[in-house]
Amino acid sequence: MKLAVFAALAAACLIVAYGSPVAGERPARDHYYESPEPILPMTFAHEDHTTENCLVCHHNYNDDTGSGPCMNCHTTEQDVRPLLERQFHRLCRGCHADKAALGEAGGPPRHCIECHLGDDLP
Repeated sequence: MKLAVFAALAAACLIVAYGSPVAGERPARDHYYESPEPILPMTFAHEDHTTENCLVCHHNYNDDTGSGPCMNCHTTEQDVRPLLERQFHRLCRGCHADKAALGEAGGPPRHCIECHLGDDLP
């Protein structure tokens, strides 16, 4: 059992790092959104999330901590930049996993390549 869990985790890490072996595109780390360090691209389709409360993600509308897209602060501000991966995985992937656990439609919580391709949607 432990070996199967380890193998699954290793496979997931490889897919995130190198892309899916069956996908035609592979995400590449680069200086997206003016990030000082290379990061993976991230896709987020607002049109697929219209049933969610905007304030769950857009805390800056409520607490006046910034303006504009998430990446304006999360990739450039020294205080939050080191937390980027942890924050977005907890928020985005966590929400999808929570919905799946409740049996609700919410998209795949573990198809990393789905989110880590270029963002061409607003």
